[in-house]
Amino acid sequence: MALANYTETMSYISGLMGGGIHLGLENTARVLGHFGDPQLKVPTVHIAGTNGKGSTAAFIESILRHSGHRVGLFTTPHLDDFRERVQLDRELIPEAALIDLTGRIRQASEQLNTPLTYFEFGAVLAFLYFHEAEADWNVIEVGLGGRLDATNLCRPEVALIPSIGWDHSNYLGPTLADIAREKAFIIKENGTVFAHVEDKAAFAEIERRAGGVNASLYRFGTQFGAALVRATPMGQTIDFHCGPHRLQGLETALIGPHQVTNAALAAAAALWLRESHPEIDEAALRAGLQSARWPGRLEVMSREPWVVLDAAHNPDGVIKLTQAVREIFSFDRLILVTGIMRDKPVDEMLDLFTPLADHILFTRPRQERAEDPERLAGRLREKAGAKALDIETTDSVPQALRQAREAARPGDLILVTGSIFTVAEARQALVHEKVFPSHNTLDSSRPRG
Repeated sequence: MALANYTETMSYISGLMGGGIHLGLENTARVLGHFGDPQLKVPTVHIAGTNGKGSTAAFIESILRHSGHRVGLFTTPHLDDFRERVQLDRELIPEAALIDLTGRIRQASEQLNTPLTYFEFGAVLAFLYFHEAEADWNVIEVGLGGRLDATNLCRPEVALIPSIGWDHSNYLGPTLADIAREKAFIIKENGTVFAHVEDKAAFAEIERRAGGVNASLYRFGTQFGAALVRATPMGQTIDFHCGPHRLQGLETALIGPHQVTNAALAAAAALWLRESHPEIDEAALRAGLQSARWPGRLEVMSREPWVVLDAAHNPDGVIKLTQAVREIFSFDRLILVTGIMRDKPVDEMLDLFTPLADHILFTRPRQERAEDPERLAGRLREKAGAKALDIETTDSVPQALRQAREAARPGDLILVTGSIFTVAEARQALVHEKVFPSHNTLDSSRPRG
């Protein structure tokens, strides 16, 4: 069924959000089968994990692209534009292609009497677009879990698992072993997987799956690894090793100790792929790591004061964030702007944030799942140690930024975090509404990759 224009197309796609979350492969498989299973026709790197999926995807996509390949990239969620989810050579899917493919997918869905959720539609769209646009490689990020995720219909050349932590326990199970078991299903028969999994029980599940399907498993800290050499707010340098390979002085624009492991996963996978694709050489690896960008992940938007955005939205992400801020930035006071979804472990996240902050502004992004700022403030005030904090609330993310600006002095750091939705609205306000003076704001128009 043809769609008249871009507005009508986006209205249809947005309407799919009402379908909620559906963990299962049947509907997606049926619609992809209608189009000849495009997910099986492009070599793929498949990435699952609790945190770090997007950054790891950005690293390996950039390496493959700098090797001369056309690379499709599917990630979720988006910050500003739905088309960010489906990119080819880091260019958003064109509006004309989105209109055409949406109409075709909608028609197939209706003919097959097979409804798709918002995420399932995005996965079908990505696989179909990348195949028809003749991508050389796909880099595909899992949405939730792995075993029943719509993306798990692909058969990857290599799988990457950057982390296992607590998130979405209501869908994946209450223990790290349960969560790992679900994510491990991206490992396919006779496949290869590179993983950074610290918990013993969780790693045992990765090992069990790999052994059961005769897959080769490489673990960070054992078969390969990396060390941080130097870190600044604008980039970091790492030394990497994998078997006989030693690569020193690798540079990345993505910062934080966790990005060391994400970059190492991408580098190890690239070296493995180079055995059959010699064009993925050291020069491409270095250039790919150095030029990779991933907005909203310890992204520095302004100086004097520092304004930093990070989409940490679960305890594991908050731990990594607070560690990175302490190690990389120098500041007088930290002003925290945060909005958190009410289905997250709010108390645990607040316990992790509180020791870092001097002033907290609770806000609410435009999401039904967002927790009430007054309720967040009340919960924090009940905690020991919160009495010394300045606590404010507002129902608007841009207004929270304005209040943070008014409170901040040049030596302070304003950290916006708690949810990707909070970060998305903050980024839009900083880029489009110019909340901070332009002479202090960094170039937010720089390329994403």
